Amino acid sequence: MYEQEAVVHHDSGIHARIAAMIVQRAQELSEKYATPLFLRNQRSERFEMRSLMKLVALKIGKGDSLFVSAEGDAGRQAVYEMVRFLEGDFEMREPGKIHEMDKLLHENALMQERLQMILEAVQDGICVVDRTGEITYVNPSYLRIVHKTPEMVMGQNVFKTAPEGNRCAVLRTGVARIGSISRKKDGTTVVANVNPIFVNGEIAGVVSVIKDITELQNLMARLSQVSAKAEYLEQELLRTKKTANAFANYIGKSGKVIDVLALASKAANSGATVLIRGESGTGKEVIAEGIHYASERRRGPFIRVNCGAIPGTLLESELFGHEKGAFTGAVKRKLGKFELADHGTIFLDEIGEMDKKMQVKLLRVLQQKEFDRVGGEETVHVDVRIIAATNRHLEDMVKDGTFRDDLYYRLNVIPIILPPLRERIDDIPLLVEHFIEKISVTTGKAVRSITPEAMDILMRYKWLGNVRELENVIERVITLMDSDTITVAALPSYIKGEAADREVRQLDEESAVLPWEEYEKRIIAKALKQCGSFNAAAKELRITHKTVAAKARKYGLS
Repeated sequence: MYEQEAVVHHDSGIHARIAAMIVQRAQELSEKYATPLFLRNQRSERFEMRSLMKLVALKIGKGDSLFVSAEGDAGRQAVYEMVRFLEGDFEMREPGKIHEMDKLLHENALMQERLQMILEAVQDGICVVDRTGEITYVNPSYLRIVHKTPEMVMGQNVFKTAPEGNRCAVLRTGVARIGSISRKKDGTTVVANVNPIFVNGEIAGVVSVIKDITELQNLMARLSQVSAKAEYLEQELLRTKKTANAFANYIGKSGKVIDVLALASKAANSGATVLIRGESGTGKEVIAEGIHYASERRRGPFIRVNCGAIPGTLLESELFGHEKGAFTGAVKRKLGKFELADHGTIFLDEIGEMDKKMQVKLLRVLQQKEFDRVGGEETVHVDVRIIAATNRHLEDMVKDGTFRDDLYYRLNVIPIILPPLRERIDDIPLLVEHFIEKISVTTGKAVRSITPEAMDILMRYKWLGNVRELENVIERVITLMDSDTITVAALPSYIKGEAADREVRQLDEESAVLPWEEYEKRIIAKALKQCGSFNAAAKELRITHKTVAAKARKYGLS
């Protein structure tokens, strides 16, 4: 590569018209010697002498040096002639040459005009800042997005107006910032791509392209809220609740059930906090649901939260929601259960499992009807009724310091205590009938009845798991049986075993010793009653079918 220096002697240096002349002359020499010509100054990189804009951007004045280069022997002659031209007076005496220069300048002006029209037509905001931080250009979309006039923006220095902003950072470092999201004082949210402008290897300014995403973010927030509410509404529709018969699913007609339903109905007519207490499986959620659907909040959501099933580290986010970026994995804002339950009811099951840190936050919601999302600064106000439930002895927890006394008194405004199933034995036939009908539909089996002997065993069982255990037993029996009637033989052995143990205990408690035949008669009669046939009774007693039949004839048992 051959290179030669040229010193510009023209008084005006190289302005647009002279630059056009130089480009035109370089093109002629390139064609004449079949080699491209290159140009640089002391600060810039070498570039081909075909770009009018790059040549003008060098800002060459009188006395400045330029370096012309080309390849090969032919290129050496082309360089020599180009240097002579650059050091000349740039006078043009031929009309054809002048016409060509004017044409080139006109094409350049048209190109600039097209570029201006494009910049003004795009919907993205464009802002150009020079190396000193002064804003030199903004398009109409930029002014629209930032809600300002040209007088408020042009000439402003970003080092004064936004010293910590993206444009200043890129001016300082020369490193682009892509996809930066910021929220303006007027509430507008924009995403910006800020890139440095390099001229001759040095940063000459930055160009910032911004897009208004306020509407998009609002839409996403509304979509998230609607989706969350739709999910819960779908769950409620699946439960097919009817406000006219809110407590229909709490089966029973015993005195204790009537007392519970009377108290629950009164609680539904008020807005007070309710604390439902009872053993596991007694129907606490059913009563809570009934209170909601019998209250004036029936048109609002009924949100369930099992405090014992959610880890303590996640419970706060589950109840109160979180903002985007609050923790790893929080890719968008999530509404908490309290926010979803606004104008409705929230049911906090297993409230006794909540740790004391969360108890403080719950107390604030109870007292002030407000909370903060995780990672958020905005206080959220809600209108929510709280129904809590527990199977634990909260009074003992208050004494040993594991449950706050102020929260206990706030929750225990209307206490409702549900009786265990063993204390309302008269309701077992109603419950069994209800579960047979319900599970038969689910399994597709036409089970119509249960024998009196089987019902007697169910009524004498202790049911430590209460109604839930009874439902599970009926489901198991119906699933495994082949007939349309539930018999003693179809019942689980542990339930029948307890009934037999009780019979033995009754025999032990008798003061008089009876003849052996009397005990034998009772045992055979009991086995036939429970099993329904000689064969089944023989299997239970572990004797032969013939022995059972003979004993039955002997004692007159059918």
